Amino acid sequence: MNRIFCFSGTGHSIAVAKFFADSLKTEITDISQDMAIPYTQSEISIVVFPVYCGNIPIPVKSVLPKINSKFFVLIATYGRISTGNVLWESSKLVNGTIIAAEYVPTGHTYLNEPPEFDVDILKMILLHIEHPKEIILRKERKGILPVIFPNFRSRLGIKIYRTADCNNCTLCEKNCPMQAITEGNIDKRCIRCLRCVKNCPKKALKVSYNPFLKKYLKHKRETEL
Repeated sequence: MNRIFCFSGTGHSIAVAKFFADSLKTEITDISQDMAIPYTQSEISIVVFPVYCGNIPIPVKSVLPKINSKFFVLIATYGRISTGNVLWESSKLVNGTIIAAEYVPTGHTYLNEPPEFDVDILKMILLHIEHPKEIILRKERKGILPVIFPNFRSRLGIKIYRTADCNNCTLCEKNCPMQAITEGNIDKRCIRCLRCVKNCPKKALKVSYNPFLKKYLKHKRETEL
């Protein structure tokens, strides 16, 4: 039995997870909330998640050791700027054998780019799933920025604020993977996944970026979509 687990803030990772769900005829388990994790054994678990500030998102880091599976496929989506050393770090958290791992470039959340990706990369992963065989991941050079208070840096770089259009529906509070929103106020647990912004029915949540982050986002991208 195969299972697909996914954490997605604004839809880029879920688009990749849906490719696997359609190909393997199975459902996707949202790992935004710990309580949603099925603890029954699976043959192969495919885990899809985004890279945040060169690191594994906190909800994913918490859930990975709890997934019960013989084999693992790790898919890290990123906005074509930096991957850190996320796949190797993720491989150290799972209790099972890694049979495939891949960074999948897609649109960047903070640049409001669409969730486009190269399907051929994922088709190669399907071959590994069909014929499972252990792979050894190489530890990559992580760089200094992902190590320096990544969550604090993201809060400094990105501000989320409410407008007068807010009708206090509390959907942002209910859907926040970090439980970081209370009565519309966002606390320091926020990881700036922007799920609240994307899913607000009134578009009452807005985002602003500081000049340093804007300059960083203008750097030459690694690949073109």
